[in-house]
Amino acid sequence: MNVVLIDDDLSEINYCRELFVRNFSHIGALQCFSNSTEGLHFLNETRPDLLIVDVEMPNLNGLDLLKRLKSPNTEIVFCTAHDKFAIEAYRNFALGFLLKPYNEADFIAVVSKAIQRLKATAKETVPNERQLEALELENKKIPIPTLGCTYFSSILDIIRLESVDSYAKIHLTDGSIHMSSYGIKFFEKILTMPLFFRTHKSHLVNLKKVSKLFTDGTLVLETGDRIPVARRRRPDLMAIFDQF
Repeated sequence: MNVVLIDDDLSEINYCRELFVRNFSHIGALQCFSNSTEGLHFLNETRPDLLIVDVEMPNLNGLDLLKRLKSPNTEIVFCTAHDKFAIEAYRNFALGFLLKPYNEADFIAVVSKAIQRLKATAKETVPNERQLEALELENKKIPIPTLGCTYFSSILDIIRLESVDSYAKIHLTDGSIHMSSYGIKFFEKILTMPLFFRTHKSHLVNLKKVSKLFTDGTLVLETGDRIPVARRRRPDLMAIFDQF
């Protein structure tokens, strides 16, 4: 396991290095950086298994660094002295959160969690049935009948569908919107799970376009649109997310 630590506080770097050597040196190596820009360059060159990164740093803070990270499989652990950043960290799909001053038990727990996640990921070398279904669906085009003509769109270009009376309003990635003379139920038969999900009687969403899920059942898409998820549909939605 390759681990990178980025923290502008040298005392924190020394403390983390000491904990890692004491508990995990037998299974991996730790690289440390006090300069976040240099650390980001190293990350994108080596794509390590685990990144432990401070949130508050000069020039490039931890949240901004994560946006520039090119390794989607690197597990992320945020650490900071301010717990107000915990919510934002988890919204960025962080594996864990270390609140300074953290102790050895906290450090062991979060690194051990990363190890287990990495082992589980390594076992998933063959796509499961849901993943194969999603890949097949992504390569298709779909006709969108409107009152004037029929448009043909790549399924991946569809962000979401919204039911408006007996029509379907279809939002595409290029910002265009088509009002189809066919209702949302017609499209639901084509835009199937696990790529698309009927979150609500009025909404059908491309799950590839989801950026956040709040505990109140609200999905936030890459466009910033907020889509409600019916309470009875939430367990099914979480089951799909577990497959990706």
